[in-house]
Amino acid sequence: MASTLFKNLYADLGIEPSASSDDIRKAYRKRALETHPDKLELNASDKEKQEAERQFHRVHEAFEILSDTIKRKAYDNRMNARSDPSLLSEEATRRINERKAWALRQREEGEKRIATVKAELEREKREKQEVLERMAREAAMVTELLQEMYQLNPEFAARRQAVLQRKAERERTKLHKQAKLQRPIIS
Repeated sequence: MASTLFKNLYADLGIEPSASSDDIRKAYRKRALETHPDKLELNASDKEKQEAERQFHRVHEAFEILSDTIKRKAYDNRMNARSDPSLLSEEATRRINERKAWALRQREEGEKRIATVKAELEREKREKQEVLERMAREAAMVTELLQEMYQLNPEFAARRQAVLQRKAERERTKLHKQAKLQRPIIS
C-alpha cells in the first residue's frame, strides 16, 4: 500500500473522485479488458508486454483500494493531506518532520561515508604510487651498481656469463633426459 501513496488511482481507472462503487466496478472491468496483457497481439515485443502487465497491475491495485470503503477513505485522506497540509493533525505533522529530519541525517551520513571511502581510496592510491616510485628508484640503483661493478671488475661479467652458460647447459641436459624417458620403448 505504501507504493500507492502518491499514485492517482482515480486516473488509473479513468473516473472522478466522486464516483460510486458501481462506477468503480464498471470502470475496473472496462480498464482491465483494455490493459490485460493477453489482449496484446502475438507479435508484441517483451517491452510492450511488460508495459501492459504494469498497467494492468496498476488498474487492479486501484480497484482493490477504491472498491474497499475503508481503504478508499484512507487513500482520499492521504491525497487531501498531500494537497492541503493544514488538514494534517499535529501528530502527523510532527511525524512527517521527524521523517524528513531522519532522511536528511541519513543522507548526510551516507555522504560522509562516501567521502571517507573516497579519501581512503585516494590515500591507498598515493601509497601505491609511492611504492612504485621507490621500487623504480631502487631498480635504477641496482642497475647502476651492477654497471659500476662490471666497470671496476671486468672479471665479474665473465664469471656471470660462465654461470649463465652452465645453467643453460644443465637445463638442456635435463630436457634431453626427460625426452629420452618419454620415448616409447619398442620391443
